[in-house]
Amino acid sequence: MTTNEDAVHGTGFTSASLSISGGSPLSGTATIFHLDGERFGEMHDLVELAISDGALQGRTGTPVAAGASVSLGFQAPGTIARRGEVIQCDACGEGWRIGIRLASAA
Repeated sequence: MTTNEDAVHGTGFTSASLSISGGSPLSGTATIFHLDGERFGEMHDLVELAISDGALQGRTGTPVAAGASVSLGFQAPGTIARRGEVIQCDACGEGWRIGIRLASAA
């Protein structure tokens, strides 16, 4: 879990496994779709998106467990859907800041 106060409140995750700090913002929203486990098929909307070096960060209203395999669809035209793995999910105000390591594009 991220403990750095700046990271929890909007500047991004920084850890050995994920680095989003200073990432480029993405316009619009994204939807993540669980691909495994008991939550298969459950969807979450993500806002406040940023992307950097194969990772994506966003904010959602409900927590998503680290290790979950997800598919991401983006509202922004021309942004291709991706697969990824949730690396971090930390409480952030009234929502959750989520970090996803993106799979390599096929």
